[in-house]
Amino acid sequence: MKSRELAKHHAALGFTPQTAVRWLSPLSLARTALKVAAATVFADFGDKRELEGSFPADPLRLDKLPVPGQPAQPVVSSRGLPSPADLEDEPAAAPATTEMWLDFTADLGDGFDATYTVASLLAQDTLTVDGHELPRGRVLVLGGDEVYPVASPAAYENRMAGPYRTAFPPVSSGPGSADAAHNGPHNAPPVMLALPGNHDWYDGLTSFIRVFTRQRSIGNWRTIQTRSYFALRLTGIPPGPGRNGTPGWWLLGLDSQLGQYIDEPQLDYFYRNVTLQLQPGDAIILCVAAPFWVDATQPGWGEFRQVNFFEQDYLRRRFNPETGLFDATGASVRLWLTGDLHHYSRYEDSPSHLHSHNQHQTTDPGRTQMITCGLGGAYLSDTHGLPEHLTLPAAPAAPGESSSVRDTQRSGPQQTGPGRAFTRTTTTFPGQGNSRLLGPQLANPFSQFWLPIRNPGFGLSLGIMHVVAALALWTVFSAFRGEGFVDSLRSLSRGDTPVLVIVLILAGPLLLAIASLSARSLGVAQAGIVVFARGALYQLSALAVSTAVVILVPWPEIWPDVVILLLVLGLVHLGGWALGSEAFALYILATPSGEVASWKMSGQAIEDHKGFLRIHLSPDGNLTVYPLMVDTVCRDWQLATNDDGARLVPVTGLPAVRLLEEPITIARKGNTP
Repeated sequence: MKSRELAKHHAALGFTPQTAVRWLSPLSLARTALKVAAATVFADFGDKRELEGSFPADPLRLDKLPVPGQPAQPVVSSRGLPSPADLEDEPAAAPATTEMWLDFTADLGDGFDATYTVASLLAQDTLTVDGHELPRGRVLVLGGDEVYPVASPAAYENRMAGPYRTAFPPVSSGPGSADAAHNGPHNAPPVMLALPGNHDWYDGLTSFIRVFTRQRSIGNWRTIQTRSYFALRLTGIPPGPGRNGTPGWWLLGLDSQLGQYIDEPQLDYFYRNVTLQLQPGDAIILCVAAPFWVDATQPGWGEFRQVNFFEQDYLRRRFNPETGLFDATGASVRLWLTGDLHHYSRYEDSPSHLHSHNQHQTTDPGRTQMITCGLGGAYLSDTHGLPEHLTLPAAPAAPGESSSVRDTQRSGPQQTGPGRAFTRTTTTFPGQGNSRLLGPQLANPFSQFWLPIRNPGFGLSLGIMHVVAALALWTVFSAFRGEGFVDSLRSLSRGDTPVLVIVLILAGPLLLAIASLSARSLGVAQAGIVVFARGALYQLSALAVSTAVVILVPWPEIWPDVVILLLVLGLVHLGGWALGSEAFALYILATPSGEVASWKMSGQAIEDHKGFLRIHLSPDGNLTVYPLMVDTVCRDWQLATNDDGARLVPVTGLPAVRLLEEPITIARKGNTP
C-alpha cells in the first residue's frame, strides 16, 4: 500500500500517515506564512523558555530513568547563581559508562515514507554497514524540526510520534519493560532527546513541550528531558567530595529560539548542571538547531554570536562570582551537530594558512568537527552554495570580560587573534556537481519535479491570478478604445499583428533586464521590494506571451462573443498554469540568495536520499562518527499485526544502508587549547 492508502487504516495504526509537504502549494504557503508571522509575535512577546524556568532542572541521568509518564526529577528549589562551593554537599551523579552508542537525526517529521524509513532503520538492533557492526544508539538525539510544515498536536502525532512509535513499538516485558528501566543502563530502553528547530517554534513551542518534556515514551524510546534544551553526561566520573573525577564526554542541546538569543533560565540551567561540573579534559558534543557557522560572515558574528558566547563563557570558561573573573574549565567542544539544512556537510578546524582540501583527505582526530546532517525525512537541499572556508570568532579575551561584548570588527586588547579557521571537507551530500543539477529540475517540464506537477494547486491558482490580471488590464485597455472586450480583440487582430506580438513578447524580458541591472548597480538587488518586483515582471512576461497567443488566434466572426470570451479566458488560464509556473520557476532559479532561492529545492520535495549519524564512544576516550545513508526510501508498505498491535513493514524490506564517507574519529582532547 502507498502512503495515501495507509490513511484508511488510521484507526488500527493510531495515527494518519501523511504525504510529503508540497511547500509551494497555495495552502501550504498560506498556512506557513501565518504561522511564521505568529511565531515572530510569540518570540517577541511570549517566549515559552521564560516559563521553563519553573520546570524541573536537575541533571539528567541514564542510570536512573523516570517511571514512564511521571516527572523525572524533583524541582530545583534554590535560586540565584551558585558558586562551586554551593554544590560541595550535593550528591554526586553516579559514574558514567566508558562506552556508548548514540544516534543523531534531524529534520524528520515530513512525509510518511521518508520519516518511517529512517525511524525503522534507527529502531534496528544492529546495522551492518560496509563491514561495520553498528548497534542501535543508547541515546537518540533529534536535532530540530521534528514536524513540518508547522507545529501542532495533530502534526506531531501524524508526522513524527506516530511513525516513530510504530517503527519501534514498546514491549510489555523483557529488557525494554518499565521495570527493566530501573535495572541499569544496559537493560533500560533507549532514550530520546529532542531539540526544537524553527518549525517547532511556529506555535510558540507549545506542542514541542507537550510531546518531549513530559517523560512519556514514544514507542520504546523514553523521553527524559524536562525542558526544550538538555545536558547529559555520557562518560567519565564527575569530581566530588574526597575524590577526583575523570574526564569524559558530555551531550548538550541548546535552544537558541529562531537564532535570536539564549534566555536566562536556560543559561542558569547549563551553569548549574554543566559549567560548574566541567573539569580539564572534558569533551562536549554540542547540538544546535541550525548551522549558524555557515552564516558567520567575514570574520564576524552573524547568527553565530549567541552560540559562540555560550561556548566561550559557559563551556570553555566559567564566571566565578567570588572573584568577578572567568576561570578556564579545561573543557572544549569537540563536535558540533545540527540539521536545518537538509543535506550532509562537514567542516573541520585548520590553521588559517591551510586552505586546501588536500589537507583533509585523512581526518586528524585532534580536529574539531562541525557536522550538518538534516537527512531525517524532509526534502533534500543543495550544497554547492556552502562556503569553502569559515573564519569564526577567536578565543575569549580578558579574564573579566564576557564574550558577549566582544566585536570581531574592532581592534584593541580584547581581540586575541584573527579568528578560528574551518574548512569544508570534500564529502558533501549531495555532491557539489550533482547539487548544481538538482535545482534546474524545478523548471524542467519533462521532470517529475517540475513546479506545477510537484505542487498541486500552484498552477491552478496562478492561472486564476493571470485571468484576473488579464481581465483588469483588458478592461482598462478596451475602455480607452471605447470598444467592448471582444471587439477590441478583433480590431487588434486586424491591425499590424506581427509587430504587436513582438512588442508583447519582448517588452517583459526587456523591462526585467533593465530592472535587474539597475538594482545591482544601486546595490539593492536583495531588497524585498526589488525581489517582489522581479517576480511580478516574470509573471507579466508570461502573461504577455499568453496575450500574444490570444491575439494570433483567428477568431471566427460568426462565433458569439460569450464563447470567444470564455475561450480567451481558458487560454489565459492555461498560459498561467504552464507559462506562469515556468516563469515562476525561472524566477526562483535566477534569485541568488534569500528565502526565494531556497524554494528551488523545497519546491521539488525530493524524498529520497535520507540518512543519520551513528556515533560510538569507545573506552579509549575517542568518538567515531558513522555517517549513514540510504539512496531510496520505502514507498510500498503492508500492514502486519503482532502482540503490540498493527505495524507497517516494507514490502521489499528496508533499503540498503551505506557509509557516506569513512568514519570520522574525534579524540577527546583536541589540537588546540
